[in-house]
Amino acid sequence: MIPRCSMSTNEVPRLFQSFSGIQQLAETRPFKVWFLDQFGVLHDGKKPYPGAISTLEKLSNYGAKLVIISNSSRRASTTMEKLKNLGFDPSLFIGAITSGELTHQYLQK
Repeated sequence: MIPRCSMSTNEVPRLFQSFSGIQQLAETRPFKVWFLDQFGVLHDGKKPYPGAISTLEKLSNYGAKLVIISNSSRRASTTMEKLKNLGFDPSLFIGAITSGELTHQYLQK
């Protein structure tokens, strides 16, 4: 027997909210930190995606704290240098977390 839901659409709790862009999120600041992947999100390995740098600058201007996360085997400093070479201002980010950095720190123990 398949259970049936008897709730009307008026009673369904609202779980998701649609946004036409991230400006409203930036303005209302519901997040303490924005975790951003880099490769395939901010750049393609050779150049930034259109609007990526200006969007991060706008987020930063709204007070967003940005952290790069990556499953890259590179150290965090190498990742930040790569972003700098691609035209991203390193001061936009409060740091980077990479698999390589975490592995390095673990092996230092």
